[in-house]
Amino acid sequence: MRLLLNSCVLEEIEEIAQWGVLGGITINPTMLSRVKTDYVAHLGKICSLVDDIPVFAQVVSTAPQDILAEGQALAKVSDKIVVKVQTNPAGLQGMKLLKGAGVRVCATAIHSVIEALVAAELGVDHVAIFVGLLGERDENPPNELIAKIRKAFDNSRTATRLLCAARSVNQVVEAAVCGADETTCPYQVWTQFLDNAYTKARWDAFIGDWKGAYGDKNWITGY
Repeated sequence: MRLLLNSCVLEEIEEIAQWGVLGGITINPTMLSRVKTDYVAHLGKICSLVDDIPVFAQVVSTAPQDILAEGQALAKVSDKIVVKVQTNPAGLQGMKLLKGAGVRVCATAIHSVIEALVAAELGVDHVAIFVGLLGERDENPPNELIAKIRKAFDNSRTATRLLCAARSVNQVVEAAVCGADETTCPYQVWTQFLDNAYTKARWDAFIGDWKGAYGDKNWITGY
């Protein structure tokens, strides 16, 4: 499963990109509104920080022709751009126009199987399933939603990628188990990926034993 970072903070993107496993960047209007800067230039900077991975940026227009024009403008910023479009009737029309214009599209903010199926029928490249609030506000387990969409996509043999937008490590893991193609989550969740107390304790034990026997020597310095 491809792992994406949900962030528009340049320092966070630079740090996670150095891990070597970053599969993409997702941003949304809310997080860009907090930057309070030249958002077009800022998007360009984000694209310049990463190599050969998609950067998902969302249109804010609400009419189909305006969605097309704005999506095309976004696509001109970089060939890495995937245009996110809200999943509603006007958004669907905009998605179809963008796909017809050769722009990569992600149907975003989806919370149900039927929304995912309708968007996939248009041939969009990705559907973003927002599981962060599911289970917090009601009794709908997010893993069941992902599993149902996965099965439906497999049955219809759609090429649309299932992107899970998660808010916790557990949701990332559940998404992978249930068959999501890719998952995006915030920087704060990424930093928890390798923060396992047992793993840290084992490493500390290894290093403590080594230093007790050999001090600062290593396989380069030899004895």
